[in-house]
Amino acid sequence: MSLRGAGRFWARNATVGRKTILTTLGPRFVEAIAYLAIMGLGLGAYLTSVDGVSYVMFIAPGIAASAVMFGAILETSYNAFVRIHVRRVFEAAVTTPLSVGDVVVGEYMWGATRGTIYGVVFLIVMAPFGLIESWWALLCPLVFVIGALTFGVLGMTYTSFTSNIEHFNIFWTGVMTPMFLFGGIFFPFTALPGWAQVIGWCLPLSHLVAATRELVMGDVGWVTLGHVVVLSAFAAVLFWVPVRRLGRTLLA
Repeated sequence: MSLRGAGRFWARNATVGRKTILTTLGPRFVEAIAYLAIMGLGLGAYLTSVDGVSYVMFIAPGIAASAVMFGAILETSYNAFVRIHVRRVFEAAVTTPLSVGDVVVGEYMWGATRGTIYGVVFLIVMAPFGLIESWWALLCPLVFVIGALTFGVLGMTYTSFTSNIEHFNIFWTGVMTPMFLFGGIFFPFTALPGWAQVIGWCLPLSHLVAATRELVMGDVGWVTLGHVVVLSAFAAVLFWVPVRRLGRTLLA
């Protein structure tokens, strides 16, 4: 695997994705405003504050983090499956000087790019609402890159074991939806039983949400760095699994 080769496959995906950039990002702005209006302002009328801040201020960074997750996962699950099994893009790529590692890591990079863009779009929407309280928020895109890479690796790991697109229903219903609801976006873990808090902190989204919230609110410390380290560890553990799995599939 070489970074140059991975960069070339990333460039291939970016060239294709550029053609649909407006239709991709436009709905993200609308979605961000809808979440803030419906969940923040609507539910916030009943839950006036959480952990000493307004409810909309509490959930906004979490929703930004979830946008990163969904952007990266969508690219490396459904879209990657189509490129592998329907359009045979991966199969064609490995007949060139690119290796399986180049292609898979290039896919990680493209998923991370898309996820980061989604998160930054949400931050841009948050700013006019007065939902960014610290200059530390300028570091959010860097954290988004790490978080998006983590979820890109997670999505590719599941995709590498999947032979039927219908199997993604299990992944989204059994993994993604529970993580979205239990990832610390809508309520803090502190009021939960101890065992539930342990489960919550085992989810990668929880760490991305916490790091984003701390940066946006200016409550930055070593714990923030710890969340980033945990995200990096998730990515490191799974990083080579899709390479090995798809290597057996594509080179068989």
